[in-house]
Amino acid sequence: MTQNFRLIPDEAFGSKAIVRIRDIDAIVHNYNLFKAKADATGTICAAVLKGDVYGLQIKDVAPALYNVGARYFFIEELGEGIELRELLPFEDIHIYALGGLLHKEEHYFQQYNIVPCLNSLEQLKRWNSYCSEHGPGTAIIHLDTHMNRLGFLDDEVRELSENYDSLTSNINIEFYISHFFDIKGFDPSNCYKQLEVLNEYRSMLPPKPVSFACTDSVILLDNKVFNFDMIRPGIGLVGGAPNADSPISPDAKHTMEVYAKISQIKTVKQGQTIGYGGAYTTKRDIRLALIHIGYKHGYLRLLSEMDANPKEVYMFIAGYRILVVGKISSGSTTVDVTDVPEHILKKFHYAEVIGPNVDIKMLADISGCYDILGALGVVNTRIADYTLEEFDHKKWKAES
Repeated sequence: MTQNFRLIPDEAFGSKAIVRIRDIDAIVHNYNLFKAKADATGTICAAVLKGDVYGLQIKDVAPALYNVGARYFFIEELGEGIELRELLPFEDIHIYALGGLLHKEEHYFQQYNIVPCLNSLEQLKRWNSYCSEHGPGTAIIHLDTHMNRLGFLDDEVRELSENYDSLTSNINIEFYISHFFDIKGFDPSNCYKQLEVLNEYRSMLPPKPVSFACTDSVILLDNKVFNFDMIRPGIGLVGGAPNADSPISPDAKHTMEVYAKISQIKTVKQGQTIGYGGAYTTKRDIRLALIHIGYKHGYLRLLSEMDANPKEVYMFIAGYRILVVGKISSGSTTVDVTDVPEHILKKFHYAEVIGPNVDIKMLADISGCYDILGALGVVNTRIADYTLEEFDHKKWKAES
């Protein structure tokens, strides 16, 4: 029953109530699964490392991916790109900033050799003007295929097509990108509508390589149609997918584990309410335990179990799912341990919050997206943080 439940010694917690373990080798493994799909269509496999790689931490992930051949990286904002450039100061590294060229950032993009993803005509004109004075530059252009977020819309694409040479006179446009807006799920029909828009835009513009596919599209869509010249997996690198039932491969690995201490096991009678607002009412006599993780640690409050909005979110302890009950508090979460044998509770003083038995894809389906992973992965002095390699090298006794 406990063979997949990691043994965490007291020494690993130390003075902290939470242990986080980040498996960098698993990220490399998942990258190689995407690369195999890219290789099959003659496509470059890039890596999206925005948001500190959803909490897996760019300082550990980027060098590991470089060591297995990754050379194209996307981040969101300039500051992330500078951090990445300092980690990988090599001539063969290509870094693209998806957030675009914000006010007065031109100098930094040039200094650190980061390529801006130009998301509007205003950004294009500003970058072209800067490069006319400071030397030729490079950029990519984001074509907004009706997501109405980042990128050139219809009128801007039309103006770009009519004035392409003058608008890009000092810039090498390396390739075009776009982004899917409706992929998390099972219905890809909007993706094909976006593809029609993209192809219309491409017919208006000079030929360039194209990057359209990212994690979810590589998994759900026809790779021969959507991969184009470069794919951009992101959340898939860290174990995410369009939904809990659609991983990149049966061999895909989870990459982060979080464990939190248990305290205050108590009996609560049927009909009693639990937590703030009395939002959950017990349906039977239960044994209640306090898990010392809450929303200040990144365990999102929207995972709370309430009478009006049941979700059946669970944690795990040595072979047993333990359901969250009531609202999640700042530093604690209440769970139902009624069905966990007493000897298990006496042996293990912690629960798995995410890991091999609590799939992050399941939590993402319930919460709506992968903000749960990004939140739990934020660097936090309240959490004892290890890479799996560091954890294993400690050679603790296999006892908690």
